Amino acid sequence: MSLKNKVFKGGSWVLVGHFVSQAVRLGGNLVLTRLLVPEMFGLMAVVTVVLNGIAMFSDLGINQNVIQSKNSNEKSYINTAWAVQILRGLIIFLFILTLSGFLYYLGVNNLLPDNTVYADPQLPFILAAMSVTGLISGFNSINLALLNRNLQFNQVVIIELLSQVMGLLLMICIAYYHRDIWALVTGTIVSSFIKLSLSHHSSLGEKSRWGWNKQALQEIFHFGKWVFGASIFTFLMAQGDRLILGALITPYELGVYTIAFFLAMSFNKMVRKVMSSVLYSALSDVVRNRPQDLKRVYYKMRMPLDIVVMVVVGGLASSGHLIIDFLYDERYQEAGWMLEVLSLSTIFLGTTMAGVCFMALGDSKSIMFLTGVTAVFLFITVPFAFYFYGLYGAVIAVALHSVIEIPLIFYKMHKYKLLSWLDEFKAWPVFFLVYGLGYYTMNFFGI
Repeated sequence: MSLKNKVFKGGSWVLVGHFVSQAVRLGGNLVLTRLLVPEMFGLMAVVTVVLNGIAMFSDLGINQNVIQSKNSNEKSYINTAWAVQILRGLIIFLFILTLSGFLYYLGVNNLLPDNTVYADPQLPFILAAMSVTGLISGFNSINLALLNRNLQFNQVVIIELLSQVMGLLLMICIAYYHRDIWALVTGTIVSSFIKLSLSHHSSLGEKSRWGWNKQALQEIFHFGKWVFGASIFTFLMAQGDRLILGALITPYELGVYTIAFFLAMSFNKMVRKVMSSVLYSALSDVVRNRPQDLKRVYYKMRMPLDIVVMVVVGGLASSGHLIIDFLYDERYQEAGWMLEVLSLSTIFLGTTMAGVCFMALGDSKSIMFLTGVTAVFLFITVPFAFYFYGLYGAVIAVALHSVIEIPLIFYKMHKYKLLSWLDEFKAWPVFFLVYGLGYYTMNFFGI
């Protein structure tokens, strides 16, 4: 099968899988918001951010390295990669347990700010329970990365969907009978365990085994040292808003913000899913076999995504409040304007896709630098904007913080001789057209 056909087939699986995943998540979210109170979602948002942060702070780019490396067909390399993954999972587990104990100490001694998420007495216990997900994920089969490398996404998508659906159903069942935040905790843990079990299914390939090869370790850590730094900054960039706001606003406000953020980022995550799996695997193949075609292939793959991005962002920015009014009750009404503002963050997604090219070229150092600059900018602008303009200013700062990396990306693209100014801005008129139509339609009908 040609690369084009593999990309189309793989991309179709990823897009359909992510669409179904987001639909399931949205459906579950609508049910759970009627069973649980906003404060629970605010608390769980902080827990999720902390877990994701620790996972990303320990990321060595094992999966990316397996996809990109020329040695991924060697058993010694694959077994070593799995061993490193297991040790990383153990470290995550122990670190989160320690953190939960520290938060408990601060809480009982009244050393945390009152009326914030961090002062909630349940937080340390929830973190302790959720720490097991890090350990479970460490034992996931390395065959999942190999399937991504070969653009065989169908089995990966099925595994992720099954684990998600089973965990969500359990959440809803427990929430229906107990109306407690532990419904969210239990469902998440069970979902992780189901994914682990399915990842070791015999049909996915050879059984993962423990290995420890010095040469493989050197390659993993050489590639991973820059991914490690990039992952730290990626976490701060992508999740730092809730870390910051968790110390500034009430659990209720954070719960409402989380709903808006979830909807705004659903489409963003779908596109990034395609980028991080299909496009990365495809462009890595181009770099290995015909590097002179990288620029052409990159923009050819990117253009359809750019057009879709502009259509969706234009629609959300002009009529996001209608979506909130339709899906949620009056407790979440404030999420409407938040959704419209936050959707603007996705407008720069096409340009930031250049990071996929840098990774395919093995330049993880540039990714670390770009994400570092963006993360620092976020942590400066959000508290500053909140101080002067309140929550509205903070949300605007979250939406526009990634603009700082755009000129840096253009510089790096030019250096690699990959930049095409025409292709970069070709789809932007679509955004203004869709936004204009939406805005004037809203005004005409008075909605």
